[in-house]
Amino acid sequence: MPFNKTTIQDKELSIQIFKDGFSFCTPNARPFFKFDAHSIVEGDAFRKLLESHSFLESKKIKGVHFDHSATFVPKTLYNPKQKHTYLNYNVSLQETHSIAEKESKDERIKVLYPVDVAIEKTLQHYFKEIHFTHYSQILYDLSSNTNNADDSIVMNLHMQDDQFDLLVFKGKELLLFNTYPYKNEDGFLYFVLAVAEELSLSPEAFEMVFFGKYVRYKKCYEALSLYHEKITFADQEGFVMFDEREHPAPYFINLFD
Repeated sequence: MPFNKTTIQDKELSIQIFKDGFSFCTPNARPFFKFDAHSIVEGDAFRKLLESHSFLESKKIKGVHFDHSATFVPKTLYNPKQKHTYLNYNVSLQETHSIAEKESKDERIKVLYPVDVAIEKTLQHYFKEIHFTHYSQILYDLSSNTNNADDSIVMNLHMQDDQFDLLVFKGKELLLFNTYPYKNEDGFLYFVLAVAEELSLSPEAFEMVFFGKYVRYKKCYEALSLYHEKITFADQEGFVMFDEREHPAPYFINLFD
């Protein structure tokens, strides 16, 4: 099952901001820079980094936030005056943060997440046409665009190195979205099975779909296959062997939208 993701093309740049670093992804380069060695701050050092792979020549630029969790609020229940209340369930806002408000493509979900104002201002200084989003909004848009209009249940799973994202849909309706930490396949399996039990999902009643298929997560796939048969991998028939090991979210290495 493909999610119909749009891959990065010539002159396009995806800037992905994580808790411990950031990545610049183009069709030809996908370096990951640790914050303990590099900073997103105006100055000669950051400009030299941007010039190292001709990043400044990009014509279409997207900034993708992975650095803080997002909160999904159904649009029908959304009150813009309650932004802080919604976010405080998941994250602690700092003085340097503002709250970004986005909307899913199907106009059903409001997506709220904290933004480090200084980082976004720095990137806007060098990339005047940059547009920002949150990775979870991209996951939702890809999932909702693919899922059938009937009442079939699908669990979509997005793997990262120290956490994974789980979205459960019944047709076009989102039943659950959450992000869970894990250290190994046992921790991963615990949360997946707990969600299935919480929603009273029998194994034969729903399909599991992973965003891509990567060697580094092979043990998680194998552990899950002992408990569930209906597992597929979107946008990838076989394992991706060369998946930029330092990048913590490999599905996004070549994803633009």
